[in-house]
Amino acid sequence: MNKSQLLVQKYSPLPSDPWQWNYAQYADIEDMFTMAKQHFEREMSDIFTINDASYKYALDLATSHQRHNLAHEQLLVCRDKSTNKLLAYSWIGRGHRTPYSNDEMAEARMAHMDLDLSGIERIHILVQMMIYWEMWCEACRIPVLVSTSIRSEQATFLKLHERLGFIVRGAIAYKRIIPKEKK
Repeated sequence: MNKSQLLVQKYSPLPSDPWQWNYAQYADIEDMFTMAKQHFEREMSDIFTINDASYKYALDLATSHQRHNLAHEQLLVCRDKSTNKLLAYSWIGRGHRTPYSNDEMAEARMAHMDLDLSGIERIHILVQMMIYWEMWCEACRIPVLVSTSIRSEQATFLKLHERLGFIVRGAIAYKRIIPKEKK
């Protein structure tokens, strides 16, 4: 078993986890928005003009897309089983391509979590997010998965991608999910 497989085996979602992943619903939007505002807005507010209504609209649209077509995009929430507190949410979309390839890419849009969680909990949840991203790409037959970070502290995030078999170039991680067809 290689390092990537060992990491997946160690952190795969289990019924015994103290949290549970579910598809995001309209009722989750306010908690996702609050988490983004509290933990992540400061990372981008010097660059972008943050618009709260636009973000809530984007989350609402994603939940609607997902409700009607699970292959359009995936927005998951991770909640504590005993308190129902939002611990993290994961958002991935599809339909992206580079100008030099016809291979479709899935792009990780958000990997937000409560930064008050312990380091090991954050790693555990992040690895589970990436497991769900790969499963979704496989189910949708999307050949390439792309992930990047806006955070100033991104070394651990990108190192986890490498350990899970991604190729990291700068602050962007790529992984071939569906093997290339032989010519």
